[in-house]
Amino acid sequence: MKLGRFAGIDVFLHWTFVFAPLALILQSWYLNNSIAMTSAMLVLLLCVFGCVLLHEFGHALTARWFDVQTRDIILTPIGGLARLLRMPKKPTHELVITLAGPAVNLVIALVFGLIVYFSGGNFSLTPDLKVGDFSLIMVYINVFLFAFNLIPAFPMDGGRILRASLASFMPFSTATLIAGSVGQVLAVAFAVYGILVSEYTLVAIGIFVFIAASSEIKMHRSQDTHSA
Repeated sequence: MKLGRFAGIDVFLHWTFVFAPLALILQSWYLNNSIAMTSAMLVLLLCVFGCVLLHEFGHALTARWFDVQTRDIILTPIGGLARLLRMPKKPTHELVITLAGPAVNLVIALVFGLIVYFSGGNFSLTPDLKVGDFSLIMVYINVFLFAFNLIPAFPMDGGRILRASLASFMPFSTATLIAGSVGQVLAVAFAVYGILVSEYTLVAIGIFVFIAASSEIKMHRSQDTHSA
């Protein structure tokens, strides 16, 4: 479903996205039986995906700086995807484009962190967050998004950073194979840990990362075969 066109880039919502608010509504209602709390959780969910969207625009607009256009941005239940029309010409370009996404989340966290600081708020590693602590919630959300995206599980940002770093001193296809393999191993670890602790979101992320990493490896192997 097309949400709109911003900065010349079409933004779409994947059909599976409907499961995210539906699952949140059912869980929140089961635990709290409160319309107010459920509504607050839905607003929070929208804020999270707003931050994810800004993250993807960080990639897309930085790519434009290197004359790489973005086909579209797709929001899914487990994150966003800025689909570039082509790969950057240089590994350093891919590195900068990739880093731009987490950098957006870091800037958002710093902005809301300043709001918390100057309003007399308190930072804690184990915060007792309430619905009204919006600025503090946004800080922790964006710090989490920043850190999570830097996990070197290809095709997440951390995996792409790993590939770009490797491609600076080895063939791009070899760098993709190594980064993709690391991503597959971490994907299996995500899924196994998710099953052990009954966190099925991690299982879904693990499956997604494994499939995406496998697809990326297969695509570059195919390109190498054709070029040979």
